[in-house]
Amino acid sequence: MALRDSGKAISIGLFLAVAAGCATIRTETWQVQPPVVRASSSGPPLSARRRRASLEHSNTAVGVVERSLHERGIRFGTDGTPGSLYQFLHSQYPEIPASEARAGDVLFFDMGEGSGCGGHTGLVDLVDGGGRLVFREWRDGSARRSYVDPGQPHTRRDGALILNTFLRVKLPDDPPSTHYFAGELLCSVVRPQP
Repeated sequence: MALRDSGKAISIGLFLAVAAGCATIRTETWQVQPPVVRASSSGPPLSARRRRASLEHSNTAVGVVERSLHERGIRFGTDGTPGSLYQFLHSQYPEIPASEARAGDVLFFDMGEGSGCGGHTGLVDLVDGGGRLVFREWRDGSARRSYVDPGQPHTRRDGALILNTFLRVKLPDDPPSTHYFAGELLCSVVRPQP
């Protein structure tokens, strides 16, 4: 015998068993895991728990960018390095010229440490009238608002206006060809779209 209410059938036996506390109803939830990208092929992919924890803390340049992309509906996971983020975005979305960048685009910088374009990353917040990009980044333990002018990559300032932020610290032993400004180190701009 079954009770019917609005097209839903409930077994009287199950109803009575649940009401008496003799049975429990079990529900299951299934989630599709987003793709995981690692900078190198060694080691297992990060667990879902570690990916969530790394995004919740967002105390890295990659965390800042990933959180923004996740908020826009782009689902993926990385091993937390700029190199893995670079590999994922370049495999899925178009690279664009820096002169065409707009808010929401992702910047990659070659810090000269052998990591190529996966050395550092930032997120474009706005483009001013002169083509200078204002971007969000995480460096030296804090969030920063920085600048890169693709049209004048070797110029630090134009009067009081900062054109390019220092992304590297100048050391006494640096070779003369070392680059320090964001414009000199910028190597890729990617436009991710959900």
